[in-house]
Amino acid sequence: MMALFGRETERDQQRVLEYGRWVRQRHPLAIASLVLGVFSLIELGALVVPGIASIILGVASLRQLRRDNAIYARGHGLAYAGIALSALSLVIAGFLYLPHLRR
Repeated sequence: MMALFGRETERDQQRVLEYGRWVRQRHPLAIASLVLGVFSLIELGALVVPGIASIILGVASLRQLRRDNAIYARGHGLAYAGIALSALSLVIAGFLYLPHLRR
């Protein structure tokens, strides 16, 4: 891997390897749940689909992580964070948009 400015150091290579190891240990659905949860919160729940998808993916990853024969050992925190962020964004969307629908 080539550094953008200057030469790549041993420390840079070590960071890349550690990050790759970290990602491989997490459940992919938990990572997707967190990413969609952050996106849903950024857009304040205006698009309901990412919030709902994040909750579904978070619950699915938690169910898979609870199994004894799970391939991935980690990701519970990411899944819970994705679910919480999505729920928060949907609550905010409800407060922002539901009063306008009653008129």
